[in-house]
Amino acid sequence: MEQFIRKYPIGIQTFEEIIEGGYCYVDKTDLIYKMVQTGNYYFLSRPRRFGKSLLITTLQTYFEGKKDLFKGLAIEKLEREWEQYPVFHLDFSGNKYNEDGDLQNVVDLFLKNLEGIYGANESEKTFGSRMQGLLLRAARQTEKQCVVLIDEYDKPLTDTIDKPDIQDLNREILQSLYGVLNSADANIKFAMLTGVTRYGKLGIFSASNNLNDISMAPAFSSICGVTEDELKNNFSNDIEALGIELGISPEDTYEILKRKYDGYHFCLKSKDIYNPFSLLKSLDNKVIANHWFATGTPTYLTKILKTSDFNPALLEGEIYATEENISSFGNGQGNIVAAMYQSGYLTIKDFEDGIYTLGIPNEEVASGLTSYLIPEFLGETTSNYAPEIKALGKYIKNGDADNIMQQLQSIMEEIPFENNDTKMVEAHFRNMVYLLIRATGHKTYVELPKLGGRIDICFETDRFVYIIECKRDQSAHDALMQIEEKKYGKRLSSEGKKVIKIGANFSSKEKNLVEWMVR
Repeated sequence: MEQFIRKYPIGIQTFEEIIEGGYCYVDKTDLIYKMVQTGNYYFLSRPRRFGKSLLITTLQTYFEGKKDLFKGLAIEKLEREWEQYPVFHLDFSGNKYNEDGDLQNVVDLFLKNLEGIYGANESEKTFGSRMQGLLLRAARQTEKQCVVLIDEYDKPLTDTIDKPDIQDLNREILQSLYGVLNSADANIKFAMLTGVTRYGKLGIFSASNNLNDISMAPAFSSICGVTEDELKNNFSNDIEALGIELGISPEDTYEILKRKYDGYHFCLKSKDIYNPFSLLKSLDNKVIANHWFATGTPTYLTKILKTSDFNPALLEGEIYATEENISSFGNGQGNIVAAMYQSGYLTIKDFEDGIYTLGIPNEEVASGLTSYLIPEFLGETTSNYAPEIKALGKYIKNGDADNIMQQLQSIMEEIPFENNDTKMVEAHFRNMVYLLIRATGHKTYVELPKLGGRIDICFETDRFVYIIECKRDQSAHDALMQIEEKKYGKRLSSEGKKVIKIGANFSSKEKNLVEWMVR
């Protein structure tokens, strides 16, 4: 194979820069044209680094009438007029809004820049009135309606999810600004807001508003991200080059990329969507890794998890929710399922009788979540426990049950836990055992329902099936007898694998594992 060189737009989110710089671009302009022709006001929610900013800047370039930049793309043959409109592009992504005045400064600068072009009116005192006046003057001066594009509309709220006073101030500013989309309708040709979350209490999604939420619309499910067909049509040579670097065939390379980065669905019958950031990063670096996770977890999700009684083991199975559950959340803790779905940590797997089945989309998210959750529950990063986790993995592989339990006990001895609520102690113990075993690479089930009861913890290797029953302030013997009486071993037996049954007792006083029995 001849040397193949491509330029990947890693960290570049501006359409004009991508095209002029010769970077690879997956053509979404047919969907953009369809959007513009069939509606005027849109909202789109997608996870971070999924191409929202690129979509917004593509729309900006299109409405600025820069036809030459769309040469060879689908929209070149679809659009005949290529008119130029005044574009109001407000991007909230590059700033933090944790303190009083942060949002005011950003919005004030945005409006001042536009007032330098279209003029100001001293009678306009509020952000909303200034914005409305600007839209009126821009429309009169250009004799064209305006285009309003707002990227990461929700960041001033998610940044302050643990600061309700600041969040309330930010909400008032945003309501004033976004309310103009209704009151200045005559001067607006097209408007689009993007973000990660949908805030139900912001007011812009009310029945009286004209904003069309296309986040779960089948027609636009692939407007961000990369589909299977797009991957093969745009990156076949890249995948072959990656396979050569990895020493595997193109077919095996496709399979690895699919398991690692594919699996997102944003509506009922959505095509499989690949995470575009991780996909391009892998093709560029010739390395398969958790690229998306390496860029950090949204701070608002961290804050919600810290203030909720969340069981991370639930992520191994299926989570059920209504569309209302996953489409929006409001103040405070909000809805943890909605937060995880909108952030890209859960995705739609199925739909039946009005209920969505959600699950983890791919291997990157599954392994990355473990690395992320360990410091949240254990107080340290995964790397701090790397030797202990490696040893734990070795014991699991060898079927050494006593050393497995001793290693768990040793690790948990080092972990401070100040909460004295008995139920929280039990939940904390369960979460720690799950995360530590999951960190060794084994899919782990907690409270797995079986006929006659629920198995506290179970997982398997290529040689062993492990069943761990836990008791609090009782005895390991009672725990082991429950496994036998409920016949959990028979129900989980796998051909050719040895079943290892462990009864464990942990103390709410000592906040640790205190005894165990193995059979």
